[in-house]
Amino acid sequence: MKFTFTCIITFLATVTFSQSEIKTFVASNTIPIQSISPDSLDFSDFESIGNSIGNARIVMLGEQDHGDAPTFLAKTRLIQYLHEKKGFNVIAFESDFFSATYGFENITKTKQDFLKFYKANIVPYWTFCDASIPLFTKVIPESFATHNPFIIAGFDNQMFYKYSTSHLSQYIDSLTREYKLDILNNETLFKRILTSIMKLSNPMLCIAESKSFYDNSINDLTTLKQEFKTKKGNENIGCVLIDNLIAFTQQLLKKNNFTTMVNIRDIQMAETLKWLYKVKFPNEKIIIWAANYHISKNMGHFKKKSLNDNISMATELVKDKAFDTVTYSLGFTSYVGEAGRIGTKTFTVDNPDKNGLETWIDNSAEYAFIDFEKFNSLNPQFTTEFEMKSCVSDNNVHKSYPAQWNKIFDGIFFIRHMYPCKIKN
Repeated sequence: MKFTFTCIITFLATVTFSQSEIKTFVASNTIPIQSISPDSLDFSDFESIGNSIGNARIVMLGEQDHGDAPTFLAKTRLIQYLHEKKGFNVIAFESDFFSATYGFENITKTKQDFLKFYKANIVPYWTFCDASIPLFTKVIPESFATHNPFIIAGFDNQMFYKYSTSHLSQYIDSLTREYKLDILNNETLFKRILTSIMKLSNPMLCIAESKSFYDNSINDLTTLKQEFKTKKGNENIGCVLIDNLIAFTQQLLKKNNFTTMVNIRDIQMAETLKWLYKVKFPNEKIIIWAANYHISKNMGHFKKKSLNDNISMATELVKDKAFDTVTYSLGFTSYVGEAGRIGTKTFTVDNPDKNGLETWIDNSAEYAFIDFEKFNSLNPQFTTEFEMKSCVSDNNVHKSYPAQWNKIFDGIFFIRHMYPCKIKN
C-alpha cells in the first residue's frame, strides 16, 4: 500500500511539473484582443495571430458549438482581417458542398441576389443568427463591388439545401450527357440513378428510405462514378459530387452507429476540402468556417479509448503532409456564460476545470489569443495533456477535457463570456 501511494504521488507530481510549462507559457504569453466587433477595423491586435498563421493557405476557424454568438462576431472580424491583410478570398462553410459552392457561383454577384441566396443554401444556425448578420449582409455582399470580392463555398456532403434540391440531379444529368457516358445506353439504370439523387438531395425524402434503397443507390452511384472517372479522371466534378452522395448514403445506412456515421462525414469533408484547394481554387487562400471538432488536428491520444475511434476532418486532412504544412487551425474556448443553438434550449456552460487553460488567463482579459505554434517551437518534446473546454467528439460541447490541445490546435481564441445567438429574420 505504501509503495502504491508513493507511485501515485510521484505520478501526480510529474504531471504537475510537466504541465507547469504550458501553464507558465499561457500566463506570460497570452495576447489580449481588444475587440470582436466587426466594426473594429484597426487590426493591430490581430498581428500576433497573423504572425502565427504565417504563410498558411488554409485557415480553419472553429467554434465550440453552432450557436456561439460572440465566436461568430470574432470570426467575422478575423475574416475581414484575413481578407484585407493576408489575401484570403474564399470562405468555405461546413455546409452543403453543391449549394454553397455552385449555387453561389451561379448567382449574380449583387447584394440583392446574395441576400436571397444565403439563407436558403447555408446552415441556418449561422444565417439566422443575429451575430452573423454583419458577415452575411455587409462584409460578404459589399465586397462584390470591389476588385477583390469574397468567394463562397461549402464542403459538407449533406447536400440537401435549396440549390441542391432544385439542381443537383439536373446538373449530373447534364454532365453525363455532355461527356456522352455509356450509362446513357441503359435508360432504366440512369433514370433510377437520377431518381436516387433527387431523393438524396431532398431533406424530407432522404431520411425516409429503406436500407435496400441506400444499398442500391450506393451500387448505382458507384457505377456512374466509374464512368466519370474513366472518361474524365478522378478529380472531375462528376466524381466529386458522386463521392459526396455515396458518403451521405453511407451515413444514412449507419445512422444507428454515431461514431461511424460522423467519421464517414468527416473523411469525406476532408477529401472535398482537398479538391477545393487543389482543383477548384488552386490560386486562392481558403478560410474554413466549422466546429472545433472538425478542425481538430492530430486526434487519437485520449485517455478514454472510445474517443480514439473518432476521425475528425482536420486529422484526416493533415495525414497528407502537403496539407499539414499549409493548414492553420484556430480553436475557440470560453470561460462562463450560456450557449445553445437556434431552435434549442439554452444552457449554462460548464465552468473550466480548476486547473484548466481558461483559468491561466489573466482575469482582466475579455478576449485573448494563445499561440500554440510558438509554444511548440519552444517546447518540441512537450506531450503532457492539460484541461481545456473544446470538443473531443461531435456531440460533446462546452465541456473541459484533458488532451494535448497544443497538438490539436495551432492557436486558441479565448472569449470570457459566452452567450447564445438570437434569431434574426
